[in-house]
Amino acid sequence: MKKWLFKLALVAMTFLLLPIQAVQACCGFIIGRQLTKDGTTLFGRTEDYPYYPNGGKHNKNYVVVDAKTYNEGDQIEDESNGFTYPHATNEMKYTATYDSARGDGSNGAFGEHGFNEAGVSMTATVTAIPNKKVLTTDPLKADGLPEAAMLDVILPRVKTAREGVELLAKVIEEKGSAEGNVVVFADQNETWYMEILSGHQYVAVKVPEDKYAVFANTYYLGHVDLNDTENVIASKDVEKVAKESGNYKTDKDGNFHIAKSYGPEKYAEGDRSRTYAGITLLDPDSKVTYEDDEYELFRSPTDPNKKYTLEDAFALQRNRFEHLNGRFVPDDQIGVKKQGDDGSNDTVRKDQYKYALGNENVIDAHVYQINPNLPKSFGGTVWIGMGPSRNTPYVPFYGNVKDTYEAFKPQTATYDPNSWYWTVWHIDQMAINNQDLFGKSIQNHWKALEEQLIIEQKVSDAKYAALKADEAAAKGAEDQVTAEAIARSERLFKQFKQYEAELSATLKEAGRTDDPYRASLPDDYKEPTDATTTTAPSTEPSTDATTTTEPSVEPSTDATTTTEPSVEPSTDATTTTEPSVEPSTDATTTTEPSVDPSTDVTTTTDASVEPSTDVTTTTEASAEPSTDATTTTEASVESSTDATTTNEPSTDATTTTVPSTEPSKNETKPTQPSTEPNKDVNTSTKIVPAPTTNNRPVLPTNSYILVDPLTGITLQNPDFAQGGFNLAVSVLKDVQALKGKDYKIYDIQLSNQNGAVHQFSPTVVTMPVDPTKEVESVVGIGEDGKVETYQFSLNEDKSKVTFTTNHFSSYGVVYKTAAKVEEKTESKKLPSTGQTISMVGIIGGVLISALGFAFYVEKRKQNKA
Repeated sequence: MKKWLFKLALVAMTFLLLPIQAVQACCGFIIGRQLTKDGTTLFGRTEDYPYYPNGGKHNKNYVVVDAKTYNEGDQIEDESNGFTYPHATNEMKYTATYDSARGDGSNGAFGEHGFNEAGVSMTATVTAIPNKKVLTTDPLKADGLPEAAMLDVILPRVKTAREGVELLAKVIEEKGSAEGNVVVFADQNETWYMEILSGHQYVAVKVPEDKYAVFANTYYLGHVDLNDTENVIASKDVEKVAKESGNYKTDKDGNFHIAKSYGPEKYAEGDRSRTYAGITLLDPDSKVTYEDDEYELFRSPTDPNKKYTLEDAFALQRNRFEHLNGRFVPDDQIGVKKQGDDGSNDTVRKDQYKYALGNENVIDAHVYQINPNLPKSFGGTVWIGMGPSRNTPYVPFYGNVKDTYEAFKPQTATYDPNSWYWTVWHIDQMAINNQDLFGKSIQNHWKALEEQLIIEQKVSDAKYAALKADEAAAKGAEDQVTAEAIARSERLFKQFKQYEAELSATLKEAGRTDDPYRASLPDDYKEPTDATTTTAPSTEPSTDATTTTEPSVEPSTDATTTTEPSVEPSTDATTTTEPSVEPSTDATTTTEPSVDPSTDVTTTTDASVEPSTDVTTTTEASAEPSTDATTTTEASVESSTDATTTNEPSTDATTTTVPSTEPSKNETKPTQPSTEPNKDVNTSTKIVPAPTTNNRPVLPTNSYILVDPLTGITLQNPDFAQGGFNLAVSVLKDVQALKGKDYKIYDIQLSNQNGAVHQFSPTVVTMPVDPTKEVESVVGIGEDGKVETYQFSLNEDKSKVTFTTNHFSSYGVVYKTAAKVEEKTESKKLPSTGQTISMVGIIGGVLISALGFAFYVEKRKQNKA
């Protein structure tokens, strides 16, 4: 059943007076800029997909929709419920995170969240179900505006957050709403929270900058001043409809209470558990209880000095009740046995199982960071965790990108090794289904990566903030921003694939099953009973995939057309191929898997990363090579020690070879750097492997960090994970180009097995500084002795600077000179003579002059007398 059908079914059941509340589907949050350490506004949402038979496994695509010009009469039509609305003549470029199933005639686009080129951001929606009395008076419209089309209707047309609210209100008044929803809009000046309460009623409020909010699938607004049009936008009949429905409710002071009037009598359990968990995670000292009748929407932390960070937002969306000390257990663990346990010792009570923020149904988690220091067209940064938030990395993108990496685009319904979503989904599945083996190591791996990305983004923010006053220059930087985003995405995706292969190999070594293709099939899929073959998937991405395409739905410019909400065009694709779940009827060969490795293999076939286009026989890949095989059908990156011949696979082969995800025993594996100083005072630092504990694999949690123990200089780069890098640092003195300045310069040398490395991919450098001095600049000294300055950021206690470089040479800091500091002391220069006189001298001179003048006046008086 598709997402929109499930939601409409819920609405129908509510309207028919059945005792049901909103499905456990999404959860949002907002943190005002006065509550963050860096002064940015944070907001976001987890998109949950609990809908059978694809619950928790529903591919998403992060794409850019280009600006377009439409003809009069062109309109958008949503495939989920037939909603239509006229296109604007000119619609802006925007980003969206669509369902991959869009365009199949049944699902709808579900763009969900994005930035537009005016710097406006939007997340839509958190579904909420109005109560049955309200729906009797103002029913939802079957063909009204649905979540599936909302982003595509609103975002390309609005230039401020307030305009977003106003346009959405206008559409609801004209066409009605298909669902109850909660929507958030933001720009660099303000953030708006909006509740769509029934078919035509809504209330939106400007979010206070000193508050935070956590909201699940229900309504939370209490009393608001409907006459405060500066901070509130509401339908004119919102109070009238509540009264006519017979469900008009007030707060303790007798004021109209919106949530009580339009929402359920009690919170659904899944809404209560997530709201309570979010509030208590952000504010551990809060006095709220799980049993509270209602939770106030906009809240202040109990500690008035509390400030939040991006990491706090990520932790919120990942939360699985860890902070509640065992009181609750995520309900996706019901029936999950501990390793070696038959379940009889499980002391978890049924009422302890609750729906968590980081649950099994999350398919997209996103955090928007609105930085007022960036150019307006950038909008801010979206941190995308495209996959289950509990074990998925958050990766940053500016709002002005013009394109996205290809791995974000495959519209495949089942596991696809070329897909970003399916790759991180597979990693999460391995993590959550093998917690005894991996523990928290996978999540910790992502946290370490995020730590580096946050540092990189701060440096990037400082670079682009210099363009804020020049919007034309900021617009001109879009190509560079896009190139940087795609390059980083490509680098990270390659690392994800390597990590995925390492984890899969670990499972196989432990004798466990790992079949992402089978696991990604719908829950109602039934294994064929008469199949003669089964195809096992490759988890290696194709380097030249051409069979996955996005349909072009761009309207003709000279005809009246109707378009679907999914509007990103394909430029050259001609076919779309979905993975087949049916066995080939022409296959005549079946190879049974063997559990014993072969020692007599005489021919080894290298793994091909490109599937054959002429396959006529499909062979089921063995988890281990057959003992009788003379030709291995499972290609391994580890060559057999007895192999005598190595053949490259033909693209016309009649047997499909499946690449192994097992790493070679001879390859250099990423290791964790040692941060302990060398007792022999050696300035050369190597990455040192971390010990294996509790039979868990050594995972590359910090394998991209190099630290010099003597100076404290740190280099961070994911490309270090390939291993073999060395860092050597020495202090330089008597730098002629800086003569007369207060400075500290280091010669930073990077090397690998091939020798010195001068040029490398962008690397984050963290360098200690004297916190008692004021840093004037971070500089690099070229081989010709010329000085180049770098954008940098300073940490909170002013003890470290961070910058980015792709060249390894001499770098350091220049402090404000003594002459500049001298201006702040008690000494002053006398401009007439150039001589210096102290403040004591000045005061003394004034006193002497005053006494002399007083003596003179008194003397005159005496003379007159």
